[in-house]
Amino acid sequence: MNAPTFRIGLLAAAVLLAAGGAQAQSSVVLYGLVDLAVDHYKAGSASGAGNVWKMNDGVVNGLNGSRWGVRVSEDLGGGLKANAVLESGLSADTGALGQGGLAFGRQVFVGLSQASLGELRVGRQYILSDSVMGLTNPYGNGSVANQGTASTNAGRNLPFWLNAPRANNVVQLATPNLGGFTGTLQVAPGEGSADRFHGVKLGFGSGPFNIAASYEWNKSRTTGEDTNKSFTFGANYNFGPVKLLGGIQMNQDLALGAGNGAFTGNNLLVTYSGPAFTAYEINGYSIGVQVPVDRFTFGANYSGVKYENAAGANATLGKAALMGWYTLSKSTFLYSGVSFSTGDLKDYIAENRVFQAGIRMAW
Repeated sequence: MNAPTFRIGLLAAAVLLAAGGAQAQSSVVLYGLVDLAVDHYKAGSASGAGNVWKMNDGVVNGLNGSRWGVRVSEDLGGGLKANAVLESGLSADTGALGQGGLAFGRQVFVGLSQASLGELRVGRQYILSDSVMGLTNPYGNGSVANQGTASTNAGRNLPFWLNAPRANNVVQLATPNLGGFTGTLQVAPGEGSADRFHGVKLGFGSGPFNIAASYEWNKSRTTGEDTNKSFTFGANYNFGPVKLLGGIQMNQDLALGAGNGAFTGNNLLVTYSGPAFTAYEINGYSIGVQVPVDRFTFGANYSGVKYENAAGANATLGKAALMGWYTLSKSTFLYSGVSFSTGDLKDYIAENRVFQAGIRMAW
C-alpha cells in the first residue's frame, strides 16, 4: 500500500471510529401514533344541537391524539444528558395539523438532566395537572371517561375539569426521584401578550400505589392579581385483579383571556333551566375502576362538577362512562365506550349521550 492510500485508509478508520463513538453517546428516535374513532353524539333536548355521527381523531375522546415526533438524547459525560423533543399533532380524519395548526403543537422542548440532580426543560410543555389527572382516569386522560373533555353547553364550549393541557414558554425544574417522591416547578412568562403562569406538583409512587397533587395559577398582566387558581389531586392503587382510581379538582377566581396556563378557554357562561350565569368556580371529583381480563381491559368511572358564581348561583353536570379496549399487540388496540350525562345541565349539552368505537396504533 502506498503512502497516500495508507493515509486515506487511516482517515477513513478515524471517521468510522468517531461516528461509532458519537452513535454510542447519542440517540435519535422517530415515533408516531394514529388514533381514529367513530362517535355518535345524542344531544340534550334543550341544547339546540342535533344527533350526529362523526369520525374523530383520537384527540376527541380517543385513547390518544394522533402525532409524530422526534426524541433526541445526548450523553455529555458524568451522568449529564441533553434531551430534546419535537412532537407534532395531527387530525388523522382530515390530515390537518392539530393544536390550531402549530408545527409542533403537542410539545417542543430542550433540556438537561442528571439522575442525582433532576432535570431542567425549556419550551412548550404539558402543564403539571395533566399528569395528575392521568392518575384518576381508567384510561389516563383518554376515552369517553376523560373528565378533561369540555362540553358544548347551548352551543358554547364549557370546561368540565380544566385541562389545557399545555403551556408555552415554560421553564420547568424537576427533582430526581427521592425514594418515590418527586417535585416539579413550572413558570412561564407572559411576554406581554399572556398572563404569567405558575405551577407546582408533588408526587409519590411506589409499587401499586401512586398519588400526586398540583397547584397552578396565573398572574394577570392587566390587574396583577392571581387568577385561574387550580388545585388537582389524584391517586390510584392497583390490587392486581382491579385498580381503583379517583381525584378532585378545585378551580377558583376563573377569568377569561389568560392566553396561557390551566385555563385558556373563552367561555364560562352556564346555561340551564335556571337563569344563566358566569362561573367563578368549578369544583369536581372523579372515581373509577379498571379491570384487566386477558387481552381486554375494562373500565368505568363517574365524574361530576359544580359550577358557581360569586353570588352563589350554581348548577351541576356529571358523566358516567363505561369503556373497554382489546390488545391486538403491544402497540395496537381496539376500543369502545359509552358515556351518559347527569345533573342540571344534562339536557343542555350536545354530548348528552356518546358512543364510541376506534382503533389506535403506535410505533
